[in-house]
Amino acid sequence: MTESWSDAADVYFKAKCYTKCFLMCSKGKQLFNLGLQFLQQLEDHLAENSKSLEVSAIRKTYLENCAQHYFVCRDIKHMIHFVKAFSSMDHVRAFLKSRNLVDELFSLEMEKGNFLEAAGMAKHKGDVLLEVDMLEKADMFEDATRLLLLNIIVDSFWSSNSRGWPPKRYAEKEGSLARAKQMAKKVSEGFYSFACLEADALSDMKRSLPSLNCTLLDGRKCENLFVEFIASRLILDVHLQSQTSEYNLELGPGSEDDSSCNDMVARNQISPQTLAYAWNHWKSIIIKVLSHLHHTDGPELNDYEVLYEELCCKYFGLRKDGEDGRYVVLNMNSSWLSNAGRNSLQQDGNRCWLDVLQCHSCAQSFLMNELSSVGLSVLKKLETIVQIYPNPASSYALVRTTLIIKEIANFLEEPEFSMPKSTMKLRSFSALCERRFFELVFLVWRDGATRSLLRILDSPASYCLIADSLGANLRPRNKNLTYGHLGRTTVLLLHAARLDDALISRLLQYLDNDSDWAKFFRHLKRFLDTGVDRSYLIKNFRTALNSTFYDVTWRNELDYISPICYVGLMECLGFLASSYLLQKGCIYGTKSLLLNMLDCRTSKVYLDSCLVSNSSPDPDLEEMTFLSGRFIFDTIMSILRNKNTLRDWVQKTSTPSCSYTAVLLRLVVTLYPLILTHDGLGNCYEATNILLKHGVFKDLPVEFSQKIVRVLQLQMRSRTRGNFRRALADAVAAIGDRMVVMGPPKDIASFQNINADMISTEDLGDVQKVMAILRPEEASSVKEEAALLEKSDGKKNIPKAVPANKVESTSEIDLSDENTPFWDKFGAFQANKEGQKDARVIIQFLRSVVRWMEQAGFTGKLDAQLLEDIRRIRSEFDECIAG
Repeated sequence: MTESWSDAADVYFKAKCYTKCFLMCSKGKQLFNLGLQFLQQLEDHLAENSKSLEVSAIRKTYLENCAQHYFVCRDIKHMIHFVKAFSSMDHVRAFLKSRNLVDELFSLEMEKGNFLEAAGMAKHKGDVLLEVDMLEKADMFEDATRLLLLNIIVDSFWSSNSRGWPPKRYAEKEGSLARAKQMAKKVSEGFYSFACLEADALSDMKRSLPSLNCTLLDGRKCENLFVEFIASRLILDVHLQSQTSEYNLELGPGSEDDSSCNDMVARNQISPQTLAYAWNHWKSIIIKVLSHLHHTDGPELNDYEVLYEELCCKYFGLRKDGEDGRYVVLNMNSSWLSNAGRNSLQQDGNRCWLDVLQCHSCAQSFLMNELSSVGLSVLKKLETIVQIYPNPASSYALVRTTLIIKEIANFLEEPEFSMPKSTMKLRSFSALCERRFFELVFLVWRDGATRSLLRILDSPASYCLIADSLGANLRPRNKNLTYGHLGRTTVLLLHAARLDDALISRLLQYLDNDSDWAKFFRHLKRFLDTGVDRSYLIKNFRTALNSTFYDVTWRNELDYISPICYVGLMECLGFLASSYLLQKGCIYGTKSLLLNMLDCRTSKVYLDSCLVSNSSPDPDLEEMTFLSGRFIFDTIMSILRNKNTLRDWVQKTSTPSCSYTAVLLRLVVTLYPLILTHDGLGNCYEATNILLKHGVFKDLPVEFSQKIVRVLQLQMRSRTRGNFRRALADAVAAIGDRMVVMGPPKDIASFQNINADMISTEDLGDVQKVMAILRPEEASSVKEEAALLEKSDGKKNIPKAVPANKVESTSEIDLSDENTPFWDKFGAFQANKEGQKDARVIIQFLRSVVRWMEQAGFTGKLDAQLLEDIRRIRSEFDECIAG
């Protein structure tokens, strides 16, 4: 039968009865190939055949029937043989697509060199790497590169067990990144730079901090927000993974500026400020993206919104799908998808779509959680840093760290970004930084680094901490502010010269309305706002200090004002009051006091008001000036007559802490210039006799005491104010300070042969000129410090210069203070190389050793003669000082 149909087909073909010919060829699959042969012959003569349209239709029907026959028989191999004979690829695609033969169509597209169409099919299948291959073969190198980089991002951040960070390492990543660079090179130089930048950001290669910073800056320069986002997070990771000991804390004012932080990172150094810098940069990107996700209902996106949308698409692995309202999600198992988002996915084979609004909602939730999580990690790292034991070189950086903690905690508590699960933890961070702020900021104040103090107080976080601290420092009995916190707050507000309505309202909330302190704060605000009522300011300041010292039983207070804080406030009162006298003559002080008062904004404003040439005499102010001087004199003498009470006071109070010796010296150094300034307060020689009688000088630095006590050996006729001034100037210079005489030019010109700095009233108004007189070495020291930084190899911590105008060295403070733990004293003694050459310091240390051994019960285990020798040496040394 087959042979008959074959013969018949041959006859019909020769007779050009093509319909009947191919009908015969359709009678059995053994004849299908015969039909193909006839079709081949027809192709050669089709142009000459007048029945070409008819033949084309016959051809199409015949080939489809044959292919369909094999398709039904699931003989794909033979089916493709006939499909390939179709007259066009459109016919081939229609036939195979209608039967869902995607793989077979893909192979044919490849065979025909239709790589762009093959890429489209790979995209439809959800096979990204196959699509990349096809795009590359189609010479679509830019599209191929972008898609390959997107696939690397998805595999890095959203593959199995990945939660968006850190980037996952996998074997093929570096090879894929190299391939992306190679393809990008075939596009353009600019696109190659773009690809290299993204590839470097995604690479698993270990990167140094300076290298990451370069990537960050390059990303910013090229407006590649994704690279900025990744690089800033990697820089954050370096900080969070570093040990606390690796942080440079010996930094001063200016180290928190962006340019300084950038320079530090470029030198491979980290600090709390560089951590904050990295956090703020990463956070700012997240905030902008969140803001964009909140407001995407406008008709068109502006240029910046396009950048934020592109960042979301890259990071979360999203592709546009022709339709504006949805995205293709490359990994449907990504952890950033919420349950609601995952349930809303529309799936077609391996491809998943998600509505744009659902994408934005899921991305927003993820980024909010990420912002909170990373923020808490930063706070935990800063928490470990801020609890480090401070020294003069690190105190500024540590107090700045408390401000950074406050700023971050406040940000994370904002309603827009707060997460309920973090509320309690954030409160604990706020409490920590509030406590440490007041402990640390007064180390900066006590050490005389006033410019550092002002830099701190100018921070909004600092002002916020002062305000927030008020409600946490109350007396249990009446819920008023403790005297200790009143003192601390007053010192800071005087320096900042800032008292707005909100803060004074909170202050008065915790004070009796008619109390001396309430009146003082009201007049302080009035003076700062208007510059008037100077006499009332002085009067109420004196009254507040007077009632705090004389009307309060400090031993019964849980938090009483510390001695060093009280002395500092008396110094400020004394300077304010004395400033009025500059109109009539000279006033006396010390370099450390004047520098402090010029950097205290309230006292500087007050001084300027007194220096105004046309200011008229003020009888009330003149009276308040004398009464303030009398109050300070009487109070200091009262304290100095009761050294043991002062010791107890030092031990009883804490922040700001200071040693007994430091307070004692500060009182004496305040007393003598006060007597010299105010006529009628007393006699310097008589005051010296009283102090000697009460054993004050034996507790002071010997170099100071000897020069003061020596004046009592003068004959009575030689006991002049001039001789005492010279002795006092020499004594003050011996402890590393300088006496300062301030007054009209004609008056200070009369001073001869005195070891003091002369500051005219004309110069007092110019802070820079005064600084040049008092600190001539400062400019050169700054230059030397900058040179050191430039020569640094980036691995060493370079401390800021420590102010040289301290009244007492750290070792002396620690060794003489009974409240300081012995091992702290031991560390201070070891660190003080100069002090180890000073007999007085050695004796102080021996005294501490013996006291510690007695308290610890070790004396019974030592050689009795050795212990007795140590005690004898101490005793002889004390007698020498007293003599």
